[in-house]
Amino acid sequence: MTEPRVGLYLRLSREDEEEGESQSIANQREYLRQYASARGWSVAAIYTDDGYTGTNFDRPGFLRLLADVEAGRINTVLTKDLSRLGRDQIGTMYYYQIYFPQRRVRYIAVSEGIDTGMGGSGELILPFLAAANDFYTADISRKVRTALEVRKRSGRFIGAQPPMGYRKDPETPGRLIPDPETGPVIGLLFRTFLSCGSVSGTARALTAGGIPTPSQYKKGPQSRFPGLWSGTMVRRVLTNPTYAGHLTQNRARKVGYKVEKRVTLPREDWIVVPNTHQPLVSQQVFDRAQELLAVRSYAPRTGSSHLLTGLAFCGGCGSPMTYVRGRGGSCYMVCQGSRRGGCPSSHCMREDAVIETIRRQLAELAAGISRQAEPPQEQSRGEGESRAIDRWTEAAGLLYRDRAAGLLTEEEFRALLGAARRAREAAEFCRHQASVAREAARQAEALERLDRDTLTALVERVVVHHDKTLEVVFRFRRPEAG
Repeated sequence: MTEPRVGLYLRLSREDEEEGESQSIANQREYLRQYASARGWSVAAIYTDDGYTGTNFDRPGFLRLLADVEAGRINTVLTKDLSRLGRDQIGTMYYYQIYFPQRRVRYIAVSEGIDTGMGGSGELILPFLAAANDFYTADISRKVRTALEVRKRSGRFIGAQPPMGYRKDPETPGRLIPDPETGPVIGLLFRTFLSCGSVSGTARALTAGGIPTPSQYKKGPQSRFPGLWSGTMVRRVLTNPTYAGHLTQNRARKVGYKVEKRVTLPREDWIVVPNTHQPLVSQQVFDRAQELLAVRSYAPRTGSSHLLTGLAFCGGCGSPMTYVRGRGGSCYMVCQGSRRGGCPSSHCMREDAVIETIRRQLAELAAGISRQAEPPQEQSRGEGESRAIDRWTEAAGLLYRDRAAGLLTEEEFRALLGAARRAREAAEFCRHQASVAREAARQAEALERLDRDTLTALVERVVVHHDKTLEVVFRFRRPEAG
């Protein structure tokens, strides 16, 4: 008979710790050593996974055990009980019924009398034990989820890593406080988006500005695509009410207690607790961002979208303007509230007349811009803004160097870095405003060529009054007189 080359496998998860000392790593080790010694077996190796769940088999100790099995170093595996091997029914049955027998490895779950080398009643009860262990894990998972949901609804942050811009309050568990290093990035992101009206444009601006991504702040420099912001990253920040001071959790969940993959949950499943911590942006700024996101992503359920869909509103009741087709084929904009009886004014305007008014106002603004900024002067102004941005970026780098050299205290560094960032943000804003205004001038004489994205970048909203006058609110500053 082949001499047993015994490997002891020990495993303990956080859930198992609640069962007491009987399941401790030390207890398992001593229990199995005594069992092997009583039979005259020498222990070749001990494999330990302390703090690892049994719902999957991707555990470092278990993987080393498998490697030694494949190399022929181990031909007998001992565990205290079947649940130490695993709590996933399918995986446990695979190793017990297929993997170990194919490699002529004897497996013994000592306390339950399961021994592949002896056969007998142990094999009959194995499927029931595996199912019971699986059920135990499912029940524990359900209880943990329930307890965590109670904490979430009480306004306590339970995640391992706070969202970018915040850190955990060391004095109050479950409370978030602004991070002085990453908090300003959130404000910059919102300002950039409200200025340009584009998620992808915001991502490009942050990347061009060398702003570290959320994963860089969490994990350090990335090996792939360092500093590359995406539209998904930007949208995730813009839609998170946590930044307006309302702790928001449960935005995603695991597919199941055995599967690590996460799925995004719809907004109605989020857990939002109002006014739990200091906001990084005002409620007004956050709401405006949501309105802009809704406008840019709006698509009618039937028919084709119109150029001003989601941008035009009634000046009387604030309802959106909707569209109806006249007998002659002309399209009219009508107050949605008046069609439902909720607005006393029943005014309407032809869509082409509204578009012509916007075109004319843009042309007037373009003329003002042209008078105030001749091309050489405009080019010089742009170069000056770029130099200012480069200067403040370089200044920020020098501050990091001086802090590392011990020339600045942490308090001095934070204060000076904040001032440098604010100055750079102001220069970036001025450069962007000039760019948007130039784009408005370029498009002014040919509004019909404007696509949906360009128009929403230029126009914030159009208010149609009962006397058929229009109020057009642009997203860029009008040129100053003089």
